[in-house]
Amino acid sequence: MRTRTGLSIAVIALALAVAPACKKDSTSPNGGESGLEFSGTITQSGAPMAGVDVYLSWGASQKVTTASDGKFSFKGLASGNYIVTPAKAGLAFSPSNAEVSTTRKDLSFAASTASYGTGIGDIGKNFTAKDQNGNTVSLHDFHGKVVLIDFTADWCGPCREKAKTANAFYNQYKDKGFMYILIIFEGSPASWASEYGLTFPVLDDNGSAIFNQWKTSGSIPLPHVLDRNLKIQFKKVEAPKEEYEEVIKKYL
Repeated sequence: MRTRTGLSIAVIALALAVAPACKKDSTSPNGGESGLEFSGTITQSGAPMAGVDVYLSWGASQKVTTASDGKFSFKGLASGNYIVTPAKAGLAFSPSNAEVSTTRKDLSFAASTASYGTGIGDIGKNFTAKDQNGNTVSLHDFHGKVVLIDFTADWCGPCREKAKTANAFYNQYKDKGFMYILIIFEGSPASWASEYGLTFPVLDDNGSAIFNQWKTSGSIPLPHVLDRNLKIQFKKVEAPKEEYEEVIKKYL
């Protein structure tokens, strides 16, 4: 009996030794969904603000809209780097974006009336012009999209090289909320659209009214990248595609 009892105890002890350790499940301590969470509140003059679109980008592409309590939340996200961008026409936000990589439940954005400009950090000043089809197009028509603005002219060789692949670049990202606007200050929008197969807006700026407001010098190409609230995040004369494409992908 003693031998059998001793054997039983030994078997039980061995079973306990090889049994898998008790593991905490992957749900959050609050019983929520597993993964990263980014949440917070949008206010204006200290009061919660409804109807603000809040975009998540870089590590994932999502959108939510604040309700009457001004709150927003993104849950169950994989590890990585993300950007949170609130957007509403006519408003600026402080901060304009939040870069996050660990769970944050205290994000706070304060809305105020927007002012406009053409430099990095400004919300893009509106412009209006006719496109290659004779339609009137305004920059602020594309609020809520990530926008690439560039300038061109008939005499610009590098611009023509870019135009050869511009529509393929547009098609690559358009379904994610991307818009490409090409502004011609010397030349015909219809001719450029036809020659290079451009289906995005090609705008007539003969007379240079738009270019004179947005230029840094007389040099082109001059790509600008605007985020979902049309804040200018990138502006650089003759920047290579790879450089501004990385910025575009961060905000899509």
